Amino acid sequence: MQLQLFATDEEPVATARRSSSWLAQPLTREERHRCGRLYAENIQLVRWLGHRLTRKYQQMRREDVYSCIDVAFLKAFRAWDPERGKLSTILERFARGECCHWIRDHNFGLTAPGHVRELGRKARRLIDWGVPPAQAARELGVTTDKLREALVATSGTDHETRDWALHECQRPTPWELLSDEP
Repeated sequence: MQLQLFATDEEPVATARRSSSWLAQPLTREERHRCGRLYAENIQLVRWLGHRLTRKYQQMRREDVYSCIDVAFLKAFRAWDPERGKLSTILERFARGECCHWIRDHNFGLTAPGHVRELGRKARRLIDWGVPPAQAARELGVTTDKLREALVATSGTDHETRDWALHECQRPTPWELLSDEP
């Protein structure tokens, strides 16, 4: 129960709390046991699906694929109705969705637009010739901010390096190298 705020001189009135059905509810003890038994019964399905998705989503590590499958298994366990179909059907859909969410959340597959890649290529060529960044921006007809964004967006961020977010990389970008020079 929740108490009403700003009640008048009367006694506080208890009101019903809003339903939290949109929140994920933890599994009960019985559900955990049933889910564990179902997982053990379908371990070959999980392995087959893990092998298949590891080959399909090569940018993901094997452990990450299996983590996505485990999350998908819990979701499938809750959504599966044995009278309406097989567990494998719903599990595969949920697992592919979880892998796609993981890839999206970890920025794989993001590329800079073509005009930005072209600007970055031209800027690198000028910088390699020894042209200062401000002059390179003038020659390319863009602002220094646009030039910096193009260089950062097209920097050599290694997509095989794991655990990076939003194009953050340990290696300095060409812009950082130039701005650090005396």
